[in-house]
Amino acid sequence: MPTVSVVIPVFNRQDALTRAIGSVLTQSYDDYELIVVDDGSCEPLDAAKQPNLRIVRHQTNRGAAAARNTGVGAAKGRYVAFLDSDDTWHRDKLARQIAFMEADQNCQASCSGFALIRNGTVLDRRLPPAVSDLDEILWGCRVSPGTTLVIQRSLYDFVGPMDETLGRLEDWDWMLKVAQHAPFMGLREVLADVRHDRYAHVNEARFVAAANRMTNYAKTGRYALTRGQHRVLLSAIQYELAANYYRKQRTGLALVALFKSFAYCPWKKPEHLRAALNAVGADVMRMFRREPA
Repeated sequence: MPTVSVVIPVFNRQDALTRAIGSVLTQSYDDYELIVVDDGSCEPLDAAKQPNLRIVRHQTNRGAAAARNTGVGAAKGRYVAFLDSDDTWHRDKLARQIAFMEADQNCQASCSGFALIRNGTVLDRRLPPAVSDLDEILWGCRVSPGTTLVIQRSLYDFVGPMDETLGRLEDWDWMLKVAQHAPFMGLREVLADVRHDRYAHVNEARFVAAANRMTNYAKTGRYALTRGQHRVLLSAIQYELAANYYRKQRTGLALVALFKSFAYCPWKKPEHLRAALNAVGADVMRMFRREPA
């Protein structure tokens, strides 16, 4: 039985998938199985036959949450590690992260740092907090669980699967539920590359619908929050909406959402403000240089 089950959900991304799979197969840590979940791609995805690689197929496209749930359902490892199909791992990622978790018997979930990449250029290097508890996760899903998260299978089973009805933000919703039982420990090393261009393909209507559904979840007590925590979460949801509108160049809607975010919660963490300013600054510089988004 492998120690780690690696789950890659994919939909119509053969070229990206080849890179993602390659970054797993060249890991210095070899006690793993790799499960690729083809989420109803228009053409069946191919992968070179490997003794520790399996492809599980959905007949129709069901979304990232369903693909991850299917992958975990097929997993045999004591740990589950997630990797998005358009991202890659550094060679020692699994070795460093599994050693990090096994050094602390209380560590049930962890995330590593990652580099944000666009067109081969590193835009930013982001390290997770040493500990991301519920109060930290309320501010947003900023530890990239789709690519850096490793979790004990027993904790995943205890919390339950990701919400397949959300369409977007399912990882944040799920992490809020996990954080009620165990914190995410941060391995403060950059061990993965996350592709920035993924944000350009986010379906706006689906994102807004997911944000509204999460708002309703918060109001109906899904996350068992205090009044203060509730306001932080509502503020963070509006902040994510503002970022989404901003990326789509819908400045008016972005400003409305940002105003609502500050109305719910006037105080913001310095790193959140720095991230926003960095994003705005990068876009301003690109505009002057006439670079594509």
